[in-house]
Amino acid sequence: MKTMKTIVSMQKEFFKHGTGLRPMILKDIAERISMDISTVSRVVNGKYVQTGFGVFELKYFFSEGLETESGDQVSSREVKKVLQGIIDNENKQKPLSDQALTNLLKKKGYKVARRTVSKYRESLQVPVARLRKQII
Repeated sequence: MKTMKTIVSMQKEFFKHGTGLRPMILKDIAERISMDISTVSRVVNGKYVQTGFGVFELKYFFSEGLETESGDQVSSREVKKVLQGIIDNENKQKPLSDQALTNLLKKKGYKVARRTVSKYRESLQVPVARLRKQII
C-alpha cells in the first residue's frame, strides 16, 4: 500500500488526466517509504493497477527522464510518444532521418541527442528512414 500510494502521489497528473508521466526510478519510491530498492522492485514486479485510462503494470510508471528546454523533467515514455507522432505524420516519400527527428524534437523543447533518438526509434521498432520510404 505504501508503494502504491507513493506512486500515485508522484504521478498525480497521470492518474488525473492519463498523460504527463514524470520520470521516476525505484530509488525515488524506496527513499520516500524508507525501504530498500530491492524490496520496492519485488513489490512492483508482476503487479498491475487499473486506472480510468486502462490497466498498467506498476513497472510502467518507472522510467528515466530527460530535461526540456524550460528545465522541466519529462519521462522518456513521453518523448517516445512525441517521436512516434512525428514519424506517423511524416511524408512517407521523404521520411525523416534521425538528425531531422532530433531537430524537430529540439524545436518542441526536448533536449535529446541524435543517438538517443536512434535508440528510442529502435525501441519503438521503427526502421531507419531509408527503409520507411514508400514509393508510389
